[in-house]
Amino acid sequence: MRALRVDLPVRANQRPFLHPGRSAQLGQSGLLGEVHPLVAEEFGLDVAVAVFEIDLMELATPDVAPVYRDVITFPAVRQDIAVVVEDTVPAAEVVAVIRESGGELLTRAEVFDSYRGEQIGDGRHSIAIHLEFQAPDRTLTDADADAVRERIVAALGERLGAQLRAG
Repeated sequence: MRALRVDLPVRANQRPFLHPGRSAQLGQSGLLGEVHPLVAEEFGLDVAVAVFEIDLMELATPDVAPVYRDVITFPAVRQDIAVVVEDTVPAAEVVAVIRESGGELLTRAEVFDSYRGEQIGDGRHSIAIHLEFQAPDRTLTDADADAVRERIVAALGERLGAQLRAG
């Protein structure tokens, strides 16, 4: 989808044949998820099975012209954060808040890990995100990037009840 420059929304969605909490809707009519263990058992499968379906017409974008940014000669500052949120908060919502609060200096936000376990606590999960900051007119300092990161962390706390995960 990235290569086609298509922003296909991913939303939580539960289908009876898919595992609860491990399925999503892709765009208007597609789906993605792990087959429910009871359904897999019906077919004699004793391994996890994943399925996806996508309407290729949703990927057709004949009227969309690609938008390019100037190549920036100034290097990016990269930082990673991990936040702990309630299990009901999807990673896509975390990324949306990051993008909204990051401003123009935030050029990339990408989830690279999700963790559930006793270190986090029941009903919560940790989401780790790569952040990239860059300015078109200057090299950013660590202090510049830190200020944006702090704004992002504050917004995540206010809007999603997220806490920065230590260590």
